[in-house]
Amino acid sequence: MINQTLMQVMALGLVLVAVIAFAIYGMRYRNQSPPTRPVPVFHSLADEVGRVAEEGASIHVALGNGSIVGDDAMTSVAALQGLSGLLDLSAVYDTPPLITTSDPTLYLLASDWMRRAYTRLGSADLFKSAAVQFTAPSPITYAAMAATYLSDGGIGSNVVLGAFTQEATLLTTAAERRGIHSCGGTTSPQGLGALYPALDQEQLVMGEDMFAGGVAVLQRSSALASLAAQDVLRWLVIIGILGTALLSLAGLGGA
Repeated sequence: MINQTLMQVMALGLVLVAVIAFAIYGMRYRNQSPPTRPVPVFHSLADEVGRVAEEGASIHVALGNGSIVGDDAMTSVAALQGLSGLLDLSAVYDTPPLITTSDPTLYLLASDWMRRAYTRLGSADLFKSAAVQFTAPSPITYAAMAATYLSDGGIGSNVVLGAFTQEATLLTTAAERRGIHSCGGTTSPQGLGALYPALDQEQLVMGEDMFAGGVAVLQRSSALASLAAQDVLRWLVIIGILGTALLSLAGLGGA
């Protein structure tokens, strides 16, 4: 009973610390943007558009298997937010990327985002629906079919960003064989295990950094606040895990 009461008191204390931390953080950065950690991949995408445009090539964007109504919805939306700068600049150059996905709902969303990029320029009639393709509903089949686009030529850069597992290896391997530059990231441990050996650290988005793409591109106050809250919550979770571990070692975690 005593141990249970102690755990409840510590939980309450953690909540109070969280509230105070958010209050101090908000007061400190009320009139200025909070500092955010750099994610090089999202900043380099604009350079990739210019490079492939000069080469007369295109960018392949693999958005993965995430449905916008399932468990991977936030990952897929975050990937599109991180790619918004690439989509806008591609519309300016009129060199749209080849976007592939294995989910029909994500296909519709990606097609809408690409169409909106052209519409903002007043060039909606230049949008080609073939720029976004739904290849196959199976993750393995999707990755295998998307990899064929890399082997056929005409692709100068490969972006693997979204909900992936082991099938991401098919895409990075095909790009490596053709000497195509690859970058990207995902949130699942299986997907990161597949991408990590193939991509340089500076070209890999790991875990929750996927959700920093919108901040890197948009620089809106709401996006900055969201990322700052994410960073604070991460540290609170770490503190909570360490505290629970210490209590267990001290023999205070039992009922």
